[in-house]
Amino acid sequence: MSNQTYSQSILEHRTTRDKKTASDPLHWLNLAGLFWLEEGENSFGSADNKKIFLPQLPHADCGYFLLKEGNITIHPAKNIKITVNGKAPQARPLITDKDKNPDLIEVGAITMKIIIRGGSPMLRVWDKESQALKDFSCFHYYPIKQEYCVTAKFTHYDPPKPTIQREITGGENPGFLLGQADFTLNGSEHTLIAEKSGDQLLFNFRDGTNNETTYGGGRRIYVPIPTGNEITLDFNLTENWPCAYTPYATCPIPPPENHLPIKVEAGELKYHD
Repeated sequence: MSNQTYSQSILEHRTTRDKKTASDPLHWLNLAGLFWLEEGENSFGSADNKKIFLPQLPHADCGYFLLKEGNITIHPAKNIKITVNGKAPQARPLITDKDKNPDLIEVGAITMKIIIRGGSPMLRVWDKESQALKDFSCFHYYPIKQEYCVTAKFTHYDPPKPTIQREITGGENPGFLLGQADFTLNGSEHTLIAEKSGDQLLFNFRDGTNNETTYGGGRRIYVPIPTGNEITLDFNLTENWPCAYTPYATCPIPPPENHLPIKVEAGELKYHD
């Protein structure tokens, strides 16, 4: 592929990402809160005496979430309109993000979802009227450099190796390592281990640019799971973790094996100075 054609493909990818972000009411930029749920009643509303206090909520008292024996149900306050997947709440436990189709709870401009982190439930909150998304224009990147698109030898782990994914919240989640990529970059040999993420490989890594020009918590690349023993690692497609944009995300920490001793001056830059 010519350098011009390659650069155009990366620019198109970035433009598509910007447009998708700007039109997504549930993007990370819209996050307005993240709350641990406690056993028993968890009241929520715009009044500061609520366990879940969120000024953006349209009512001082919106009701409560009940956590009992591992199940969570929602109990709206009287005359408060709350929907679950666009309909009136039903008398059943809420479906969490452990399922592919978790319940979406809406009240006014606020959307909520129950997520499980480290085995414990949390309430994730989006604000469709978020100023952060209204102010969004585009992400920022290093100039495109085709030399940062490398072919790597991929060694499949057979069987996959169990691992523990650690998050910045302190939570731990079980996962699997599918293999490792060995490649040459900046004149030296390097290895990154790949975690399973849906039907893709996830490379969660740190490098010498973190905290200087890129997000300090690490960066990520997704790659299709190969059938053979080669993959393309395109660091021009590197993205930040959501924690680069909001304090309300629960991002995984790059494993120690994926700390590259070089500066990977490609891909997404810091979102905030």
